[in-house]
Amino acid sequence: MNSQSKVSGKDFWEQRYISLCMPWDIGQAAPPFVKYLTKCFSQKTTATLNVAVLGSGRGHDAFYFAKYKECNFNVYGFDFSDSAIKYCNELKEKDNIQNVVFHKEDFFKLTQDKRWESFFDLVIEHTSLAAIDPKRREEYANLISYLLKPGGNLVGLFFVRPKELGGPPFGITPDEVRLLFQKDFIEIEELHSEECLHGEKLKGKEYFGVFEKKQNFHKSEPIP
Repeated sequence: MNSQSKVSGKDFWEQRYISLCMPWDIGQAAPPFVKYLTKCFSQKTTATLNVAVLGSGRGHDAFYFAKYKECNFNVYGFDFSDSAIKYCNELKEKDNIQNVVFHKEDFFKLTQDKRWESFFDLVIEHTSLAAIDPKRREEYANLISYLLKPGGNLVGLFFVRPKELGGPPFGITPDEVRLLFQKDFIEIEELHSEECLHGEKLKGKEYFGVFEKKQNFHKSEPIP
């Protein structure tokens, strides 16, 4: 079994959590998400927004959104690693955080559950696109489209690196990211390079951007 097919199984990732081999985990919320919240939600609002964090891992980004005081976020983290979900639930209980829920779920299967269709205002992408089998990238884009309300935003921090380095993380270019989402989305904050805290551990760069699901989006059949 090659590395591309292995990443579709939870055992591949579970072993990394068990062995603490997690070079993608920077131990904190990604700074570009902190900047995004400060810029876009700088004043107290009474709005309640549903947020999905795909491949939530140890929950750094999910917890940061849940704890952000200027907006009422209901945060849903999805990951199929037992160890990652256990860690997050223990931290949630320890800190008594009520507005975040973690689901042990292969996020590709979310399209099989009607309750998630057009449910989310924001979808947070951080390293998941680089972690999945590259053959499933279009499926991943369709998944995000399925989850978001029309007008909802994909807030993405995309890991970019040369394809010849193999993976995971698997290489992609900013132009390929744009092409992937152009069917259902409008790029409302242009992809741009941000400081990458992964450094030499993973040998790549991070690009931040925001994509809005088109308001005139016509619902298609769920991914089989």
